Amino acid sequence: PITTWKGRIWDSWDKPKEERWFLFKLDFLLMFIAGSGVFLRYLDQANINNAFVSGMKEELELYGNELNYANTCWSIGYAISQIPSNLLLSKLKHPHYYIAFLEISWSVLTFCSASFNGAKSMYAIRFFIGVFEAGHFPAVMYIASSWYTKSELSKRMSIIQFNTSTGPLISAFLQTAAYNGLNGTHGRSGWRWLFIVDGIISLPLALLVLFLLPDIPRTQNAGWIFTEKELELAKKRVPQEAKVYATFKKRDIKSWLGTWQLYFFSVAFVLESLAGLPSSSLPFWFKSYNTKTHTEFSVGQINNYSAPLYGIRIIATVILGYISDGVLKGRRWIVIAFNGVIMFIIAVALASIPVHPTNREGRWALYYLVGLYANGAQAWTWVNESTLGEPSKRAFVGAVMNAMSYAFTSFVPIFAFPTQDQPFVTKGNIMCA
Repeated sequence: PITTWKGRIWDSWDKPKEERWFLFKLDFLLMFIAGSGVFLRYLDQANINNAFVSGMKEELELYGNELNYANTCWSIGYAISQIPSNLLLSKLKHPHYYIAFLEISWSVLTFCSASFNGAKSMYAIRFFIGVFEAGHFPAVMYIASSWYTKSELSKRMSIIQFNTSTGPLISAFLQTAAYNGLNGTHGRSGWRWLFIVDGIISLPLALLVLFLLPDIPRTQNAGWIFTEKELELAKKRVPQEAKVYATFKKRDIKSWLGTWQLYFFSVAFVLESLAGLPSSSLPFWFKSYNTKTHTEFSVGQINNYSAPLYGIRIIATVILGYISDGVLKGRRWIVIAFNGVIMFIIAVALASIPVHPTNREGRWALYYLVGLYANGAQAWTWVNESTLGEPSKRAFVGAVMNAMSYAFTSFVPIFAFPTQDQPFVTKGNIMCA
């Protein structure tokens, strides 16, 4: 049990010396190396939205619903690759090589995005980025859940999860910098430079995964990162994972289809993902105040003013992780239910208030509050806890849950948040409520 103030901030401080040093190394590798991969994945997912409102729309003449179609192509690639990617992952002895392959592949495609010449090339590249990004986040969660105990898991999942927001947050500022500092350099538009800069950031960090990301305890080799003694400690800490080997025979898949986790978490994760869709309107809302004769918000302001939404989500994710592990003693459902009620209220308010109200700051604040949707880490933690000792089932449930989420968020925006109607999407806000 935690007994000191330091332990309440970070539980490793109240562990025995050897375990504390082991956790320090593990936390660094999973929080930094795995977390940076999640950051890159969401950086490369979000950049197309920043590029679109920063000149790509006009240069490529994308005046219809092309952005939604591009995001749908990404989501289709992502959704169809989820289950095969995760089942393959659970069979690999050294999954960190697979994770490195995924990161390197989408980094190369990010460079390719700078060469978009129209809607068709955009659709094709976004589809394949989705294919390679599909297996990454579930793989990171799969590895992390095999090392940590129940009292340690949620806050660490939350720290990895908040990188899903740091990616879009940094992308907004990068687009501003690329537009202001590189627009026109070597004949390239600022939005094209965003993809190049993202690729330059992504590729070196992806290569680090080859050397620094750990595997799972039962297949991790002793070496310069972990000693044999530390690996034995890891297996004692989470004994359910120590000797279990992954299988996914036909009968296994049939049995998983009859488990409550598959359906409960799939529905919960779909609802969590839909709750965040109103945030897509924010940059369009700023841009809607601009006219042919008057510019209310510059390109830089549109990107920069959209960024705090992700900062709010980062803070909410970490706080909920601490509350879930601490005060609530692992009762994840309370956090998920409370957060769901908050998001319902915000969506109703967005649907009820005029898009261009007299009090502009009120709607501005509501868009920022959409950033409070932060149940993702809690859902992943609960999935991993409920399938501990069953690695293949954990991979399968996580894949289906994630695939269902992106399946819905790939087609719902087309009719609920169509690009050509943004930000006047009252029906979308009503649906998300």
